[in-house]
Amino acid sequence: MFNNSHKVKRITILYSKASGHSLACWKELKARYNIELQVFHWKVSQDAPFELNDLDWIDHIHMRENYNAQQMIKLVQDFAPQGIYISGWMDRGYLEVAKAMKRKGTLIVSGLDGQWRGSVRQRLGCLTSSVYIHPAIDILWVAGERQAQFAKRLGYSGAKCWHGLYCCDWEKFSASGAESSVERAKAFFYVGRYVVEKGIEELLTAYRVYRSQVENPWQLVCAGAGSMKNSFYGQEGLVDIGFIQPNELPDSLRGKASAFVLPSRKEPWGVVLQEAAASGLPLICSDACGASVHLLQNGYNGFLFESGNAEHLAACMVKLHQASLSERLDMGRRSYDLSKQFTPQRWAMTFVRGIEDRLVNDES
Repeated sequence: MFNNSHKVKRITILYSKASGHSLACWKELKARYNIELQVFHWKVSQDAPFELNDLDWIDHIHMRENYNAQQMIKLVQDFAPQGIYISGWMDRGYLEVAKAMKRKGTLIVSGLDGQWRGSVRQRLGCLTSSVYIHPAIDILWVAGERQAQFAKRLGYSGAKCWHGLYCCDWEKFSASGAESSVERAKAFFYVGRYVVEKGIEELLTAYRVYRSQVENPWQLVCAGAGSMKNSFYGQEGLVDIGFIQPNELPDSLRGKASAFVLPSRKEPWGVVLQEAAASGLPLICSDACGASVHLLQNGYNGFLFESGNAEHLAACMVKLHQASLSERLDMGRRSYDLSKQFTPQRWAMTFVRGIEDRLVNDES
């Protein structure tokens, strides 16, 4: 284990909306390295109403809405962290804190989950990054390869670009050998917000097409909340179980489905894809999902389809339906193996070692 006995003691986290996977990473900082944590976070959204009840283990926790930039700067300066993680530069108040603390020599690490698409906005961001981003941020911590391409264009590569930003609470979701060797409920499972960008229209269309092409069609089980909930009414074979909390999701993934479907039109990363993979499920995913690059190999542990193409998605559902039990179990075991790439342990180690390297360099 990395020795943290004399270097990294305090870390500040300036976050957007906390969730099960982010909390798992922060807990790892406490459990493995005994870090004193200061956390600012936004309130949860209605589309993803995570319950944030047991947060007593966080040493100093603040609701972002209660503070302006100067008040946050004062609190962070008094805390004197050796490293700061900021979830992005969309919050101008957080960015002001980062600038102020970077001037004092604190290591500032920002997450980046956006994929490089070459949009006008992204190109403008690259042109202005030396003025807007570089004065506030030392390191960009990217989710995966597509994000690393964006980071490089922003001027962050090599040692200035860390990998493995997102991970699920892997220990909770990981399937045992016994679980990955038995037949599961014959159903496709979707977890996510019920909104247009998640590909709900394509999912419903594809499911109807799939049902028309096979005998004894599987159910489609959906877990989530959002503005498109009414679209599910009257859909034959579809079961809406509503939003489920992170602590309930592992059992649901292992008990309610034989495959996981993520039909997103837009999905910068998609931690839920790793949660499903760790649970030992074959995957069906759109090529818009950033995590698919690392967690889905077409025909190996599931099927990749063209984002927005309901017919292609339906064909993938038919393929998985027609696969033998042995083939589906093999796919599930391969998903499980691929899921091991990203863990809270790796996340915490990356952060602490990065700060440690900075401290050592500052002393030399």
